[in-house]
Parts: sequence; C-alpha cells; structure tokens
Amino acid sequence: MLKFRDPQSNIQLAEAELTYKEAVNGEKSLTGTIYSNDEVLHQMERGWSVMFNGDWYYITYVAPTDGGNSITVEFDAVHEFFFKMSKSVAYGTLKDGSHTAKEYLDFVFNGSGYSYTLLSQVDAWEKQSFGDKNRLALFNDLISDMEMEFSIADSGRIMITSEIGQDLSTIVRKGFNLQELNLEYNVSDFVTYAKGFGALIDKDDESKGRYEAEYTSPLASVYGKLEADPITDERFTKTASLQAALKKAVDSSYSISVGISLQELQNAGYDYESPVPGDYILAVDEQLDFNQRIRIISVEEEYNVYGERISSSVEAGSLSATKQKLDGSESNSVVLALSHATEQADNAVKTANGKNTSYSGPNQPQSPREGDMWWYDNGSGTSFMKQYNNGDWVTLVDSNTKQNIKDAVDSAIETSNTYTDELNDKQVELTNELNDKVANGEALLKQEITDRENGDSVTLQAGKDFVTSQIKDYDTGMQSQISQVSDGIMASVSSTNLITDSSFVNATANWTLAGDVSWKIDNEIMLKGVRVATFNNGSTDFDRKTSTLKSTPIYTMNLGGTQFYASIDIYAQSFGTSAYMKAEIVQKNSSGTTTKTTAIGGSFDTAMSGWNTYTADITLDSATTQLYLQVTQYGGGKISVARPYLGSTKLNAGDYIPGSSTDNTSTLKLFNNFFAFGIQSNTGAIISGINGDSSGLNIVGKKITISGDTTFIGNNFMDGALIKNASIGTAQIADVSITNAKIASLDVNKISGNVSNFIQSNWNGKYGSTTINSTGMTVNSGGVITDFMNSGMKLTMAGESIGGIGVQGMTGKPNTYQGLTFWLDGNAEYMAWAARNNGDTSMNPVIQMSWYRSNSAPTGAYAGFNFDDDVIFNQGINVPGVAKEKLGFTTKTFNGFNYPYFGDSRLQAGLAYGSGYTYLISGTTYYNLTRVIKALDNLGAVKIPSAINSDGTVKTWFNVTL
Repeated sequence: MLKFRDPQSNIQLAEAELTYKEAVNGEKSLTGTIYSNDEVLHQMERGWSVMFNGDWYYITYVAPTDGGNSITVEFDAVHEFFFKMSKSVAYGTLKDGSHTAKEYLDFVFNGSGYSYTLLSQVDAWEKQSFGDKNRLALFNDLISDMEMEFSIADSGRIMITSEIGQDLSTIVRKGFNLQELNLEYNVSDFVTYAKGFGALIDKDDESKGRYEAEYTSPLASVYGKLEADPITDERFTKTASLQAALKKAVDSSYSISVGISLQELQNAGYDYESPVPGDYILAVDEQLDFNQRIRIISVEEEYNVYGERISSSVEAGSLSATKQKLDGSESNSVVLALSHATEQADNAVKTANGKNTSYSGPNQPQSPREGDMWWYDNGSGTSFMKQYNNGDWVTLVDSNTKQNIKDAVDSAIETSNTYTDELNDKQVELTNELNDKVANGEALLKQEITDRENGDSVTLQAGKDFVTSQIKDYDTGMQSQISQVSDGIMASVSSTNLITDSSFVNATANWTLAGDVSWKIDNEIMLKGVRVATFNNGSTDFDRKTSTLKSTPIYTMNLGGTQFYASIDIYAQSFGTSAYMKAEIVQKNSSGTTTKTTAIGGSFDTAMSGWNTYTADITLDSATTQLYLQVTQYGGGKISVARPYLGSTKLNAGDYIPGSSTDNTSTLKLFNNFFAFGIQSNTGAIISGINGDSSGLNIVGKKITISGDTTFIGNNFMDGALIKNASIGTAQIADVSITNAKIASLDVNKISGNVSNFIQSNWNGKYGSTTINSTGMTVNSGGVITDFMNSGMKLTMAGESIGGIGVQGMTGKPNTYQGLTFWLDGNAEYMAWAARNNGDTSMNPVIQMSWYRSNSAPTGAYAGFNFDDDVIFNQGINVPGVAKEKLGFTTKTFNGFNYPYFGDSRLQAGLAYGSGYTYLISGTTYYNLTRVIKALDNLGAVKIPSAINSDGTVKTWFNVTL
C-alpha cells in the first residue's frame, strides 16, 4: 500500500507494484503500476507525488489503461531533489574566471531549499557564463567538472565526494559461491596513449607555451600505441596533475559490466539488506579468465502490492584495464587461496541466513555451531551431507540414499497389496449390509404410510423448532430470535459476534486499555476492510512490562448454551528480548474471580511473515457469569490484531462476522404477569424502554419526550424539574427540606436574622480551616497554609513562605504577555517532581527531578537541576552562542547494529559507541575511532609532514610524540 499526494497535499492510499532504481550517479527513480483507489486511478495527472522509503518522489509520467473491467495506471517518478532542482533556475551568472568549488556550489544551492557537504578537496578552475539555467543542469555540470560523485543523505543533504561506497572484503567465485557471472566488454574506446595541454606557463607571455604531459599505458607493449583525443584544460597548472588526469583517462578506457543477483551477493558475505551503489567486491571466474575487483554501479529492486521485495538485480563495473590485471604475486595469492578453500574442509562460507556456516572436504570441521552444514566426499565414491545438531553431526543425505529409497518403495508396494486385500473384504461386508437393508424395505414403507396418515414426525418437529427460531444476517452480524417458553414469548435482536465493536469502528472507545504503552488504532491500516489494533513501543523501554487490550464484558444471562467459538487474526512483526503475546477468552464468576481462560492459538514469541488466523473452542464454566477477550503483550515489540470473533456459530476458515458497535440488545418479553419492551444492556437491565407488572409501570430513558396535553392524577415525585413557564396560584409549604435549589432572583431583604453571619458561617469552616476575606481565600490544613490570591496560589509552612503557582507577565513585554509560573521563595531550598512507586498510595513520593540552590544541595545531589530517572530527548538541543546546529541524542544504525549516538541532530557528525568501540560519524561514513587511537598510542617520536616539495620530498614537518 503506497501513499500518494495530490497537488492540494491530500493523502490517498493505493495498491501498486513498484520498481526502484538507484545508481552511482545519484539517480533515484521509480516506475510502477497502480491497481486500486478510484480517486487515484481517475484523478492522477500533474503535480502528484508518491512516498517511498520515507522520501517523496514526483510523478513525471502517467499512463492510464482501460482493461475493460478495471483501470490501471502506469507511472514514472523521480526523487524530489531531482524534480525540484530541475524546476528551479539560478538566475544571473558568475563572473568569468577561476572560482573555488564552494563558490560554484553556493551559487547553485543558495535559495534552492537544499544544502550540500563537500567531502573532498578540489582545486579552483575557470568556467565561462556559468548560470541562467535550472539548478540540476548546473549541478550536474559541476559534478562532471570536479569528477565527483554524490548521494542523498537521509536528512536530504547532498553529500559530494570523490567516490561513494566502501571497499569490502567480499569474494565471489564461479563454482564456489556464485552460480552465474554475466560479463559485457566495452572494447571500442580502448586506448593506450594520451597527451594533454594545461594552462599557460606565463599568462603574460603566450610564447612560453602551456603545461604539457603525456602518458603511455604498460599495455601498449602488448596492443601497440592506440592514441586518445588530446585533453586541453585550463585548470591544470602543474604537469603532475595533468599527467594524473591522462593516466586516469587511458586506464579507464576499457571497462567490463558484470551482472550478479542480490541473493548470490548475500551468500558471499555481503551483509547488507539492500546493496549500495559504489561498493567494491572481488569476482573470480577461472573459465572466463576473469579475476577482478569490481564496483556496484546500479541496483534495481521490484516490490509487489504488499510492499514485499520480490527481486533485485545488481549491475557492477570493473576497474581500469591496467588495474584489471593484478600483479603476479597478488593474483597468484588470491587464486591459490580460493583453490585451497575449495579443497580444505575448514574453509567456510556464510549461508544465506547469515548465521550458519557451510563446510566441504574430507576433514571434520573444527568448532562448529548449531545448524552448520558439512559436505564430505573422499573421491572414492563415499559421500554424505551432515548437519550439526545437539552437539553431533547428523547425516541428511549419503551415498546409500538411493538404495534406501528403493527399499522404501518396495516396502510401500508390499503394504499397498495388504491394503488391497483388506479393501476386498470390506466390499463384501458392505454388500451384505445393503442386502439386509433391502430386506427391511417393506417395514420402512409401512412406517412412511403411517406418517402420511397421522402427521409426518419430521414435519411436526420442524414446526416445533420454528416457534423457537433464529435469523442471522452475515453482513451486519445481527441475529433475530423468537422463543416460546412455558408462560410467554420472548424476542431479541442482537449481534452474532458477541464482542462489542470488534471492527474498532469507534477506535478503542468500547475497549479497556492498560499499560505504559497502549494499543492504538491506525485508520490508514486495514485488513480486509476492517481496522487493525497495533502495539508498538518503538524506542520506549518496555522490558518486563505488560500492555493489555480487553473487550467489553459479556454477561451469560443474555446467552443461550455453553459452547462458543473464538477466532482472531494476528500479525507479529517483531518481539523484544524475552517478549511474547497471547490472545485469550477470560471467564469470571459473580465475585470477579477467574474461573477459566482459553488461549486462542497459544502464546507467540517469534516474528511472523504476515497475517495468520487462530481459533479456539470455548466451553463455559458452570460458575461463569461474564467473559471477555483479552490480548496481552509482555515486553516490547510490534504486534497487530484484527477481526476478533466470539459467538455460537463456528465460522469457516477466513470468515468473519463483525460485532455491533454498541453492547446493547433490543428485547420484547410478553408474560401473563409481566412485559418489557426496549433496549437491554449487557447486564440485562432495560436502559431505554417500558416494562410493567402488577405493581406499576416504568418508563426508562436518558431523554423522554411527551407531546400533547398531559394529565397527572395522584401524587407526583420529581427529583428535579426545569419549568420554563409556571403559574402557581397558591402554595402552602408547612416545612421544606431543599437539598439543591437554583433561584434566579432572591430578595435578601425578605431574609430574617443576621444575614452576614449566616453567609460567613457557611463559608468559613467549622473549625476555622477555611476563611474568606476581601483579597481571596485561605485554607489552613494544619501546618500548611494555602492562600488563593489575585495572582495565584501561595504556600506557607511553619510560618515560612515556601512558594507558589500563579500567573505572571515578563519584563519588557506587553500586559497581554502572560504565562504560568512555579516559583520558590527566598527562604525555601529546593523544588522537586516526585512519584510514588507503582501501586503505592501511602509512602513518601520518590524524587524523580529536582532543583537545588548552590548552598542547599543534599549529599549525592548538585546545585541546579538533577534528573533521577531516565531522560529522552526527542528533539535537538540548542546550545548557547550563535551556533545554528543542534545537539542530538538518538540511535545510529550501521555495521548491521544499532548504536547510541550523540552529535549533530541531523546525524551528519558525532560519536557513536557500543561493543567496546567508539565511532566517529561524518556524513554517511563512520570511522572506528578506538582503533585509530590504539594504533597511534605509544608510537613514540614521529615526524608528520606539513609541506611537500614538487619532487615529492618533505619540505617541513612536525615532531610529535605519541
């Protein structure tokens, strides 16, 4: 399910198949086909975008197709960076001449809404008429000039460097851990010689000529002198740098494209979930005489309508022609090592799950792990495949497997013959039984004639059953039931799914939630048209904690029978350490004690690949008076449930009947001495309706409307009355006790006695604890005095003013600038926020956060703010001064692990730590700082060059002792 956005920023969800492509040149693009949501299918055109992996992609091509019964839409989209930069123009031009890379890039990015980081050094160079184009064209021009590569970071910042990706130790070899290697050679551009011309040696005297250089490849001795077009570039002001450019052009003139699947890469030790363009690996195929270090150029992934990746193809390119041929010793060492790996049993490769190891060879592997595989072949016909299980190598397949299969087939044929003989005997037995039934046909015919004359017993029973009948509707989940009992008739309309609001129509309004992290309803997530309840603690610590989702209780007085059936759909996406969940039907007696619990499908602690339906048969305990569904999550994780059902009907696999959105049932009861008509709650009480017996008539309802003239005969008792207009001729009240009276206008002159004393005696407490005066109210609770004043509340204890809470303005701000202030008076020592332990209501609260003066902090505390509980910063932290960047604390994922991180809140620069190492983060690259410091530690006196002569010798240096 993809999220689409129209030009008005309205969000629409639709099912679509998708192909994602990412390449070294920064490309990020999508192509797809949309299958659902009429608003998307019929309205998509200009200005739409689609969300993928947290980024917006702008749709650049739309092609609707009418398939007769349905409409599909094909689309292309590019990452928002490419779209917005191509639709934004950098007006004006830079002054012709030489500029630094920063000057060029600032001209492109200023006002674009994007920022960049240049991670490599680039010399200044000259450009003419740079500007007055869209920003993307200008940016691509600079990337080409600088011979750089770029990537888009998660924060949206553009990272520019000489080469993206990493140099991995992964080795793939045909016949060893690679099934197929596809090669494409580009030989048409191959050259072995190039000459170049740089800037003028003397700008004031062109007769001195230009800087010149030439380069001849070592391969010229094999293929001859094949010349390239000369390079002329004013940016080269040194012969050495010009010659380096010539060497690069010649060496890269011959290239090879290599195709490898993602699965094969992962089998070879490539431990990323998705390949990253720019990474280097080593590929070997002896039959093709291919032994080269190659680089991943592009990745293409396909996703189905459920968002699941179904295929992934990787395109890789080789190094230059010169680098393709490793020097003799290095090449031989690599091939020798790989050959040795094939022959030796101790050479292991990671299996696809990344956890176990596969071994091959005649020698038993050393230090195996549970689940490791060993293929043995001694070359003389004896071979087997074993798996390490419970401390021993267990044979799965061996050279005797073929004979074992033959023996098993022979045994199966013999067993089949035995069954055939038994089947013949059974056929004879059934034939004899049929003959007996035919012989009894006359007696059966006579009974049929009797039934026709006196009334068919089956028909009579059907008529009897109709008196007590049920009508069920599958779509609405409602049932109507009429029952004939010994002294009356009862009818009801209620839900066949007894769980109230099982489809979460009212979110969790009809459910009871408990736990620090609650189950939540996401209106955008549906399962077969029904809302889903999800528990997800995210980054919140939920170890050894519990969260429950409980349905409205169902009272057995409203049920018929004792046998019921339950089902629920569950999708457990992840579990924390030692975490698990379960769904169960809980039964309780009248005192609230649990009489029985039945788990639906058991308990679960392993992540699932998708939705699963679980069922259970429920038998009511004789003492049960109420029951309900309870879903419990123990520990952290992400778990979703949907379509819970509890009813007297056993559903077919995958079926679901929704429960009523309320827990009410309509009822009609007619007896000779009692009747009732109305809406009945799940406790059996009439909450809106009429019921009566010989003692009287009751009308119940939150609001009762009577139209027309009404005459009341006899005494009338009203707990309260609001009369719009009343005319009372004469009223005589001998004595009255008024609990609550609202008088619109009272003439105090008609009150006799001491009026002031009457009012004050009712306000001021019996013991003087509460007093009212002209400035406010004071409450003395025995030691602590609370004064409610014109600005707020003030607290005093033992005659000393402590502080208070009130409304306060701020110096330099207008009178309308107001806020709420917690203040501490000068004689008080500290302020604190405290909490009692879970379940405690009487012990002293434990301080969780406090503030102390410089001279009053107790032992173990410090002046200022003290935090005595876990603290999390969900946003960046501002630091004093003029710095704009914020300090962030979060989790950084790399190396296949999650590390605590602190540094730049955009995750571009900072430190991460874990497993005994500290890492330095720079953009998308991480460095093992611990290893660097250990490597430099105790080196003693060293010399570090600070300037180098043109001939390569060191000019000046620093003396440093490490």
